[in-house]
Amino acid sequence: MKKFRLLAVFILIYVFALPPGGLAAPEMNSDGDCITKFETGTVNWTTGMITASGKASPADQSPVSKESVFLYAKAEAVKNILSTLKQIKINNEWTVSDYASENLIILAGLEKTAREAPVSKQIYTSALAVEITLKTSLFGGFLQLVLPEEIRQIPKINPEINPKILPVIGKSLYSGLVIDARGLDIEPVLDPVIVSEQGHDVYSSVFISREFAVQNGICKYVCNLDQAVRDKRIGDNPMILKGLRKEGSKNATLVISMSDYLVLEKTTERHAFLNECRVIIVRD
Repeated sequence: MKKFRLLAVFILIYVFALPPGGLAAPEMNSDGDCITKFETGTVNWTTGMITASGKASPADQSPVSKESVFLYAKAEAVKNILSTLKQIKINNEWTVSDYASENLIILAGLEKTAREAPVSKQIYTSALAVEITLKTSLFGGFLQLVLPEEIRQIPKINPEINPKILPVIGKSLYSGLVIDARGLDIEPVLDPVIVSEQGHDVYSSVFISREFAVQNGICKYVCNLDQAVRDKRIGDNPMILKGLRKEGSKNATLVISMSDYLVLEKTTERHAFLNECRVIIVRD
C-alpha cells in the first residue's frame, strides 16, 4: 500500500509539472528525417527544428533552492541551444560560429534567438530535479542572420516561353527539383552548391531569392526518396536527378552529370522553382 501511495504521488508531481494542456504527446520523427546530433542538441534538417535541453537539481532543500531550479535548467538549455546553433555549417568552409565571430551583431542575434527559444517540454522528477527542452527554427530570423550576403532579394521570375521548347501537350511543367545524393555521404549545410561535371552552376546563391531562402531554407534534406517526392515543397511533378559525386574544397560541392544538366537547362520553368528554393537533396 505504501508503494502504491508513493507511485501516485510521483505521477501527480509529473502531471502537474507539465505545461498547460496535460500530458504532452511523444515526439516522433518519420524514418525519412535527416538529423544531426551534437553533444549539446540536435538539428532536424527535414523539419528545420533545433532542440536542446538543460537539467538542474536543487542544491539543498531550502525553498529558495527549490524555486530556482527551473531557472538554472532553463539557463543550461539556453547555453546548449546557442552552442548547437553555432555548430551548424553554413557551407563546408564555415560554421555559424566562424561567421558570427567576425560580426558582433550576428553574435548578439544568435544569443537573442537562443534566449527566446520557447520551452517545448519540461519534466520534474520526484527529487524535484527538472529537465527543460527548448526548440527553435532554422527558418526566419536565424537564416536572415547567417545566410551569406550575396543571397539577395530578387523579383519573382516569369520567364518568356519559347514556342520551340514548349512541353508536349498533356505533360505538366516541372514543379521542383530532387537530387538523389544517396551513397555520397553528403553533409547537410545551409548553403549547398550543385554543379555539372564540367563545372556549370546548377544551383547556388545566384539562382535564388533571399525571401524564399529565409522562409524555407535554400534546400531541404530528406533521408528517404519516397518521402522526398511526396513533399509539398517540390510540388506534384518534380524533376529527379542523380548526384554523381562530391568534389572541390573539402568535398563541398555536389556534382550531377552533363546529360542531366542539359535536361535541366532546357527546362524553362527551372527559373521559377530554383528562385523559390523548391529543391530537396536526398541523402543517407
